[in-house]
Amino acid sequence: MKKLLTVLLVGGIALGAHAQDDEKKFQIGIVTGGTFNWVKTQTTEIERNGIGGGFTVGVGGNYLFNKNIGLAFGVQFDMENFKIDYGTGVNNTTPSGRVFYAYADTDIKKYDENAGLFENFTDTSKVMELVTRTFKAKYVTVPIFLKFQTNKIGQFKYYGKFGLRSSFLAGVRFDDEGYDAAYSLTSNSLVRTGSATHTLRQNMKPVTLLKGLTPVRLGIGLYGGAEWNFTGNTYLYLEGGFNYGITPSMQIESGHLVNQVDDGSGTDGTYGTGVLTRSPLNIKNNPQHIIEIKLGLLF
Repeated sequence: MKKLLTVLLVGGIALGAHAQDDEKKFQIGIVTGGTFNWVKTQTTEIERNGIGGGFTVGVGGNYLFNKNIGLAFGVQFDMENFKIDYGTGVNNTTPSGRVFYAYADTDIKKYDENAGLFENFTDTSKVMELVTRTFKAKYVTVPIFLKFQTNKIGQFKYYGKFGLRSSFLAGVRFDDEGYDAAYSLTSNSLVRTGSATHTLRQNMKPVTLLKGLTPVRLGIGLYGGAEWNFTGNTYLYLEGGFNYGITPSMQIESGHLVNQVDDGSGTDGTYGTGVLTRSPLNIKNNPQHIIEIKLGLLF
């Protein structure tokens, strides 16, 4: 009887340990955190205005190939904002021209390059000379990383992660600062109205298929963190990392912003007195770099 009890006890412990190891191969849980972002501008047509911020919430998990190597993955909902200057800004960049768009209520009209004017433009359409834009974006983000972790040291495990952070645009609105403007039929130009004062237009959105931000944003991420096994198979973890942007964050050639350039041939040197040309605003490649700090639970 004693031998049977011993066999059952040893077998039970072995099965329990095996089940625990199997359970630890796959973990899933909730995660939240904050982000700091900045756009790397490669043209004088735009300028980054400060550091942007964001908030993220979602689910995250691990699948371990062995005790030290595995995959870390998740699905997050990110809410981010950042600000861009379209005129002479804090670093005194000098854009080639001035940036305009046409709108009706909160809808921004598409710019038709062939026609040289905005689509569905009427005498009741309004025009804005854009100076500063705050992007308020929503993304669905899917991080997939290789994870390298230590064995448990006391109640803690320490790890590093490296991989791809892919974000898919779910929506964007703009808070735009600038001046009221109009289209002059006589001079075939977009001009700031004489009595225009600095104005703010909130929650603006383009009616174009592309919304000013690229549909997909990719970054290479490097993270480090620690997991605390505070009870059973439940872990609390804290991590931070840097994501190096490898694709543009903003649409390179805008579908709704027009850059109006004065060739400087005017007699008094004042903008608008020379020969004017218009084209869609082109801001070249503009990857966005992100620092992310996350707190989560794994079960």
